[in-house]
Amino acid sequence: MSGVVARSFGSGSARWAAAGVMTLAAAGLVGPARAQAPDRVVSNDGTVTGKVVSVTKDGVDLDERGETRKFPIDQIREVQFGGEPQSLRAARSMLSRGRAADAVDEVAKVEAGELDAAEPLVRDELEFVKAAAAGRAALAAGVDPKDAGRMVAEFLAKHPQSHHFYAMQLLLGDLLVRAGNADKALAAYAALAKGPAAFRVQSAAAKAAMLFGQQKFPEAMAEYEAALAVDASDEASAAQKRGAELGKARCLARLGKHADAVTLAQGVIKRTDPEEKELLGRAYNVLGGAYRAAGDKDQDALISFLTVDLVYNGSPDSHAEALGNLVELWERGKNPERSREARKILQDSYPASPWAKKVAGGSG
Repeated sequence: MSGVVARSFGSGSARWAAAGVMTLAAAGLVGPARAQAPDRVVSNDGTVTGKVVSVTKDGVDLDERGETRKFPIDQIREVQFGGEPQSLRAARSMLSRGRAADAVDEVAKVEAGELDAAEPLVRDELEFVKAAAAGRAALAAGVDPKDAGRMVAEFLAKHPQSHHFYAMQLLLGDLLVRAGNADKALAAYAALAKGPAAFRVQSAAAKAAMLFGQQKFPEAMAEYEAALAVDASDEASAAQKRGAELGKARCLARLGKHADAVTLAQGVIKRTDPEEKELLGRAYNVLGGAYRAAGDKDQDALISFLTVDLVYNGSPDSHAEALGNLVELWERGKNPERSREARKILQDSYPASPWAKKVAGGSG
């Protein structure tokens, strides 16, 4: 399937969480990587060091002092390779924090000589970061996704057993949606449904998001409900289901069920760990949107979006959305100075965001 998609992007045709449980390392900026440094797998149960001996789309095997430890893909939070160049590690960290454009620049700093003695898995990781960063940067900037989509599809065709398989299928689907290829996007999302429960939830939620973008709100609602109906109670699935609940709340708001949308969003907020800041940022944006849709709760909406701006501002997408709404709400509340302040932060910090483009015509 991916080869066909690669050709589709190449012919010039015309979302993560993410979420969530994807295997993107969040390593900090540390000293130069050394070949003798151990590999690390960070799972829901903690960090284990050793030597990664094999990867598949369903998990990673790590040799820990002669004992093989198997980590299912839905339990993995991070994978780090001891022998990877520092710029590769830094780029992947940027990618995991939503700084895709910065990741594109950083991974370009990896020099050929740094890979002379690199193992195949490190070389594969470089290809992954390059493709994923390009794809996410294209989505964030709202530019033509053709080249980025081709890179992602080619990675999948070349590395069908990569531990990044599911993350890249999701990204491929999002790029295809942006390119206007809904049928191929559905095929990409369907690949996630063949994985563990958390990815089955994500598959249905991704389809729902596509339908929501097409303003097919009842159909999107049905897909979000299908995501919530997946029989699973593991931590990864629970995290994905909370995201699906937020999607359902957005649908309820668009369908005029504002009180139900507020209640659902508030429920997600109450049940979410304070450390899940990315999800909470999304949740407060959904809550603010539901209040705005009600038509007479601008003050409640303002508080919700300010919570994102002041507390849960680590995700560029969520922060930009909150700022865009604050620009409008401050203006409506006859507070033009605060509106101009929010507009300036938005345009200075996230110039490629669709929210920045939306408010570009305003004063300031």
